[in-house]
Amino acid sequence: AVVSTQSTGSMAIASAYAVNYLYTSELAPTTHRGMVMSLSSSCARVGSFLGIYTNLLYDITDRRVVLALFAGLTMVYITAVFFLADTTGKRIPETPYDVEVMAGNEKYVPVNGTDVEKAKLEKV
Repeated sequence: AVVSTQSTGSMAIASAYAVNYLYTSELAPTTHRGMVMSLSSSCARVGSFLGIYTNLLYDITDRRVVLALFAGLTMVYITAVFFLADTTGKRIPETPYDVEVMAGNEKYVPVNGTDVEKAKLEKV
């Protein structure tokens, strides 16, 4: 029973990580996707490294301290989600120019050719 429970938990964690990895890549604009995925992967690596050491807290402190640590972090994340903007039905920006237009930055100077072409098309 213990082995099957551990295997089920391991599969659930692996599938949640895979879904999160795929979902994160779809949230980022195309031009920033590599940077966002690198940052996401780096945070996951740091988290997996530090997660091992939280088990050592059981030897030093009471069990409730470790559980409070994870519960507290979960509550912080839940609270942060409530402050995210609703993007239902809105177009996701694909270039830095699109981000600047959505932000209302009038002083944006296009850098590469695609942004210049878009700027010319929108001014006409």
